[in-house]
Amino acid sequence: MITCDRLSAIVSLMTATTAALVVVAPPSYAASVFLVNSGVTSVTLDTELLASVGLSLTGADNTVPAADRFLVGFNITPETNFTFSNANGFTLLGGAIAHEGSVTFNDALTVGNFSIGFDQTRVTENASGLFVRDTLDTEAILFDVVTPSELAFEEAEEILFLEAELLISDEFAEFLGNTDLAGGVVGAARTEAMTSAIPEPSTILGTFLAGGLLSAVRRRTKLK
Repeated sequence: MITCDRLSAIVSLMTATTAALVVVAPPSYAASVFLVNSGVTSVTLDTELLASVGLSLTGADNTVPAADRFLVGFNITPETNFTFSNANGFTLLGGAIAHEGSVTFNDALTVGNFSIGFDQTRVTENASGLFVRDTLDTEAILFDVVTPSELAFEEAEEILFLEAELLISDEFAEFLGNTDLAGGVVGAARTEAMTSAIPEPSTILGTFLAGGLLSAVRRRTKLK
């Protein structure tokens, strides 16, 4: 025989379980936050411009085939934590795209393991705020990135396409001993990256709350 107290506990459990399912169940592809996790960034450089300031490309290491029209490709590595949202257009949320591979100039200067990041203070009329940093040796920012000429996200396959010109950074121009070079176009980069959807903070919080509620109801039921 089911007592009133027992019936009340069962109803409470069913209600809480239903609520938990409503909160936890994933939406029909409503996810709008994505993490870059693999792919290739292809780079081409104005070798004539570099040669005019005494830099000749003499080697490359641990690189991969580049996209058409580009010189060399660099694999995106697992250290990448670059996130963005595709809700109402493209919105950069934070992080950086990490790469492996290097290039050498004059058989002496090697830069590589490039990181593409963002700094709001680097935004200018020509620069987007994105930048390319050498993390292999100098830790210097080599290039600023122009506002992308191509920025597309294939939602069905979760692939991000980004292409933009590269500008010589103030830091690199100073290193080259010619500050007049700062802001000049020195090449271009194209990133083709595989991404994966990640839970938004509100979804994660909802999961935790639902789990806690369900556990509490189970504990109360056992006491009856």
